[in-house]
Amino acid sequence: MKGQALLDHYRQRGKAEGHMGELMDVLSPALSSTNRAKTHLRGKKPKSVTPPIDAFACNEVRLLVAMLAYQIMHVARRAMARATKAPWSLRRLRERVLRAGARLIISARRMTLILAATAAPYWAAIWPQIQMLRGADP
Repeated sequence: MKGQALLDHYRQRGKAEGHMGELMDVLSPALSSTNRAKTHLRGKKPKSVTPPIDAFACNEVRLLVAMLAYQIMHVARRAMARATKAPWSLRRLRERVLRAGARLIISARRMTLILAATAAPYWAAIWPQIQMLRGADP
């Protein structure tokens, strides 16, 4: 491989590793190992045995859900950056916009979401950007 092609390859790899690191930092999906059925517990056979699970399949589902959440947060981050004309990290988006205090009021015909005063300006800026992503009504 030529020098410039090798450099471009490693820059792309570094960018992908940066995204993966951001995913693990912000969402931190909890991957688990398999539960092994115990044949003996303190020298005696247990009364009930937990059936083993397919840990690989469970971890695959957890990782796919985390990746979907990452994609949604990335779209929201880009929309927020367009709305505020400033760069946003996923951590900042999560802490200031998504973890906002809110109260939901349900009445007979409508639901009203009341946001905390600190998050309201952010949601007012990002909501038109999200509406543009929605597309055509059915």
